[in-house]
Amino acid sequence: MKQLRLVTTGIIAMMLTIGVSQSSAQQHIYKFRDSLGTYTVKFHPHNTSAEFVTSPSKPLIPRTHELRLSTSWGSIDEFGTILNLYDMDYIGSDLNYASSYFGPQHYYTINLDYGYWLNEWLSVGGGATWVIGHRNIFDKYTHQKRLTLREDYISIMPAVRFAWYRNGIVQLYSSIGIGVGLERIMRYWYGREELYDVYCAFDIKPLGLAVGRRWFGFVEIGYGSHGVINAGLGYRINHKLR
Repeated sequence: MKQLRLVTTGIIAMMLTIGVSQSSAQQHIYKFRDSLGTYTVKFHPHNTSAEFVTSPSKPLIPRTHELRLSTSWGSIDEFGTILNLYDMDYIGSDLNYASSYFGPQHYYTINLDYGYWLNEWLSVGGGATWVIGHRNIFDKYTHQKRLTLREDYISIMPAVRFAWYRNGIVQLYSSIGIGVGLERIMRYWYGREELYDVYCAFDIKPLGLAVGRRWFGFVEIGYGSHGVINAGLGYRINHKLR
């Protein structure tokens, strides 16, 4: 009986070795019998990374870090509004308006955002936004620049993102953020001066589209410090991905 058990143990060990050496896509089932009964041994592929492989039907997995870099259109003040009557204007009486003209206003926005996906549909994080606006004043006759008017809006906002559609590499989501911002205005009142103001910054994006997994592009539509339209690139990090 003892020898029989030793032989049985050897057979099981040999079968285990063979099973482990097979392709990870295979599964083997063996049956054998001794005086004690009938035994069934199943060998499954060993893949330590299988738990963390991204599902082909989902754009990401839980516990993923996400970085986004984007720019915005439509953000011409701290609230992201578009007002045709809102102008960067010269304040003072020492400018000869008759011999001067104002150039167009230009606004540039850069957003840096971080998010952590607690699960497949909920992300928490925050971001920083810098909106730069400038407008030049020119001499009407020589067309030389006389002055540059400048505005800056810098805001920091915690944010929450809800992914309500996830299929393949496509993700549809909504987001909301609220925080604090600092406004800086450069104006001229018998000389140059700078004015500062603190305001409540917010951003609401009812509709966002992200396409990709590790690297992805995205575009958002809404209202707030990130402008009316916000678009950029992102990168997802998960140290458990192989």
